[in-house]
Amino acid sequence: MKKKILLAVTCLLLIAFIALGVGAYKYFNAYGPETEITIPPGVNAGQIAQILKDNEIIKSTLWFKICLKFSGAAPMLRSGVFTLNKNMPASKVIWRLINDSGTKDFKVKILEGWRIEEIAEALENAEIIKDKYAFIKAAKEADAEGYLFPSTYMFPKDMQPQEVIAVMLAEYDKNIKPLIKQYKGKLTEKEILTIASIVEREAILDSERPKIAAVYLNRVKIGKKLEADPTVQYALGYNAKEGRHWKKGITLKDLRIDSPYNTYRYNGLPPGPISSPSVNSVKAVINPEPNFDALYFVADNETGGHIFSKNYHQHLQSIRAVRNKK
Repeated sequence: MKKKILLAVTCLLLIAFIALGVGAYKYFNAYGPETEITIPPGVNAGQIAQILKDNEIIKSTLWFKICLKFSGAAPMLRSGVFTLNKNMPASKVIWRLINDSGTKDFKVKILEGWRIEEIAEALENAEIIKDKYAFIKAAKEADAEGYLFPSTYMFPKDMQPQEVIAVMLAEYDKNIKPLIKQYKGKLTEKEILTIASIVEREAILDSERPKIAAVYLNRVKIGKKLEADPTVQYALGYNAKEGRHWKKGITLKDLRIDSPYNTYRYNGLPPGPISSPSVNSVKAVINPEPNFDALYFVADNETGGHIFSKNYHQHLQSIRAVRNKK
C-alpha cells in the first residue's frame, strides 16, 4: 500500500514538475509583438535592464543581469534604437544589443521612371537625407541620371547623398549590368539606358515595352527624329502650375523649347537618360519586338495601351480613331 502511495505521489510530483517546466518555458520564450526601444548613450547595464523590463522585452531584470555577468557581454552592449520582441529570452536580447547596429532604418520606395529630382524628394520626405538639393547636385555631378536603380530601400536617417547614390548605383550594377553584358548589338550602355528611360515613361502595359522600344530603334536606324514627348517633358522640368515634374498636355510652344533633350527639334538620341528605367524596359531595348516595322504610336486611353502605325498616314488615322472614342 505504501509503495502505491509513494508511486502516486512521485507521479504527481513529476507531472507538477513538467507542468512547471512547460509553463516557465512558455513564460520566458513565448515572443510577443515587436516594439521599438531606445538605449541612450552612457547608461549602465542595470539601467538597460530596467529599460527592457519597462518595455516588457524581458520578464526579469535580475535574470538579465545574471546572464550579462556570466557572459561578460556588458561592455559590448550598444546604445541606439532597437526593434525587439516583447518577452524575449535574455540571451537573445543580449545578442541583439551586441550585434544590431542600433540605427533605425527608414523605408523608401523609388519608382521606375523617376528622375533625379523626384528621387531626391522621396529621400528627403523619408528623412533619409536632409537636403534634396544637395542630393540633386551630387547625383548630377556623378552623371547618375538613369543609373539610380528603382527599388525599395531601407536606409538610416540623415545619410550623406554620396552614400545613398553609392548604394543605388550598386543595385544598378547588380540588376542592370548583367543584362547589358549579354547584349551583342551596337548600342553603348548609355544609349541602351537612354532609350530604356524613354520607354519607361511611355509604356503602361509591360507587353508593349518591346514594341515601343522597336519604334524608337527603327527611328534611330533610319535617322528619323525620335519625337518623344517624355524628352520634352524632361527638358521643361518642374511645372509649378501642375505641381509635377512631367508636364501633362504638351503644347506646340513646348515642342519649340531649345534643349538637346527636345527630340522633336534635334535628331538622334538625347544626351543621356531622362529617368531610372526598370529591368523590363532595359530588356525591351536589348530584345525589341522582332520584325516590327512601326514608326509611330498613339496612346489609346480606352485600353491603356497604344496603337502602332507603319507610316504617318496610318498614324493620323489612328489619332482620329482615338479622338472619336472620347
